[in-house]
Amino acid sequence: MSSVARPVIMVVAREPGARTSVVTELERRYTVDYAVVPVHDDREAAERIDALADEGGQLALILADRAGDLDGRTVFSHARRRFPDVRRGRLIEWGQWGDSAVREEILSLMAAAELEYYVIRPWHSPDEYFHRTITEFLLEWERSIGLRPREVAVIGRAGMPRTHELRSLLARGGIPHEWLEPGSDAARERLFAVGVEEELPDVPVVLLLDGRVLLDPGNAELAAAYGLTTTLDGEADVVVVGAGPGGLAAAVYAASEGLDVLVVERESIGGQAGSSSLIRNYLGFSRGISGSELAQRAYQQAWVFGARFAHAREAVGIERDADGFRVRVAPEDCIRCSSIVLATGVSYRRLDVDELTPFEGAGVYYGASAIEAQGMAGRHVTIIGGGNSAGQAALHLARYAASVTVLVRGTGLAASMSQYLIDQLVAQGVAVRTRAEVVGGGGDGVLERIRVRDRDTGEERDVECGGLFVLIGAAPRTEWLPPEILRDRWGYVLTGPEVVAEGERANWPLEREPFPHETSVPGVFAVGDARRGSVKRVASAVGEGSVVVSSVHRRLAEVETGTVEPASAATLGVASPVPEPPAPPAPPAEDVAPPAAPTPPADDAAPTAAQGSGASGP
Repeated sequence: MSSVARPVIMVVAREPGARTSVVTELERRYTVDYAVVPVHDDREAAERIDALADEGGQLALILADRAGDLDGRTVFSHARRRFPDVRRGRLIEWGQWGDSAVREEILSLMAAAELEYYVIRPWHSPDEYFHRTITEFLLEWERSIGLRPREVAVIGRAGMPRTHELRSLLARGGIPHEWLEPGSDAARERLFAVGVEEELPDVPVVLLLDGRVLLDPGNAELAAAYGLTTTLDGEADVVVVGAGPGGLAAAVYAASEGLDVLVVERESIGGQAGSSSLIRNYLGFSRGISGSELAQRAYQQAWVFGARFAHAREAVGIERDADGFRVRVAPEDCIRCSSIVLATGVSYRRLDVDELTPFEGAGVYYGASAIEAQGMAGRHVTIIGGGNSAGQAALHLARYAASVTVLVRGTGLAASMSQYLIDQLVAQGVAVRTRAEVVGGGGDGVLERIRVRDRDTGEERDVECGGLFVLIGAAPRTEWLPPEILRDRWGYVLTGPEVVAEGERANWPLEREPFPHETSVPGVFAVGDARRGSVKRVASAVGEGSVVVSSVHRRLAEVETGTVEPASAATLGVASPVPEPPAPPAPPAEDVAPPAAPTPPADDAAPTAAQGSGASGP
């Protein structure tokens, strides 16, 4: 195998001894799969990078002992410009993290999104700490580039909405897959390998590792085919509705404390946070972590403790049972339980622009997952939204797109986006247009342009756009709940003291006060973004999901000891889901109306509805 055929790990170090030690340690472990290329300075590195790109090679990782100066660019930014998925590490000596100049260089490079992290030069062999960092870099690169064969292949037209939906479901579920255009040589080869030679209908086709062929499978069918459980069986102590950060935390803590837990998730593990390309400020991950990776780790943790999952299943109602509750799950199933934790999260609000409706999944996307990024290569991209999720999406898309513009209705980003993201947007050349809104668009089968209105002057003009990503608003997924579970006018669930304060105690059937996170129906709890007054952050949702288990235990204990009868709570109707709460009045300036309870500025999640996003993203 030639060095060009193998992905390259480039080592840029001026001092020969340091360069040799790094190269030797890398070659001892990685030369079967990677070509290790030593370079003595940034100018030579730039020439090698350009030559590699021109030859069609792959640069997986670059390690350099300084940023260099290439006519105003660093060697790291030059590498990213030619190879959007490359990982970049700043080589330092052991203990050099205490050097103020080195520290400032690393921090400034990371703040400008020109560096992933620092790498301590190996000082003994084998240096497993060094290799842990290297293998993490290579795993991230391999996942993003999709170079190796995948267990699942999706064959479907790029402009077909269902193709996008299936790929998004797989990506957010942590299922590696490759996407192939119908009629391509690669698609024909994959189909021939599983014995399919006839022409197939114009629908997405999913090929599995074991040779099965699925024609336009439903979400539950696809999940089951991959080995994910979709069935409901028996009873549970606790049913958790929703597998976002709050629901997963509740599942982990409840299962670890001996409760029988079933998690019902209608889409994919991770909720809105699962689509984030990188969460930089979640505790414990110094280099950041993608939303899908964080969600998959939490899912595996809950599974190890014995939590059960019903994937791609939607809860549609709650009924009172003589011994607790029954959660109705579409189409015609139900699960009996003693307690319920609602962790349904929120959805992005949709644009009220009829011209864009035909392009949903074909250039117009609600949310932003990693699967669309590479398809934006060479295109002009617009992101609507001013929260952290919008900022993270813009940075990820900027790796590939010809240009990225963040469009907000308000006067700026400072009130809704973390400063580190604003700084990175500036450093990466992402344009920010304020006081603007999208009012139209069009294209031939796929989105090609949008019409943007200046909110101050009223002027409208068409703008070239191959990808429109909408990350605004927060619509809580609570319309399916019975009316006995109190919500505010925006649909956020009331919990704890707010139940008594808002309902003047008339809607609370017990003498005791509601437990923390308990709704107006004793035994039903709410956590995360769907709860009124919650802080719309990943860390906050995880915290609520973990602490709610204490309240669940208290409720189960009072029922088991006879302190209160299970049926003493408000009787829940057997009726179909109630209509969505009345829509709030149109807000005066920002994207959506704010929740009733004020929330602090965004940090490690997308901002609240008042700030223009409301999703528990990064």
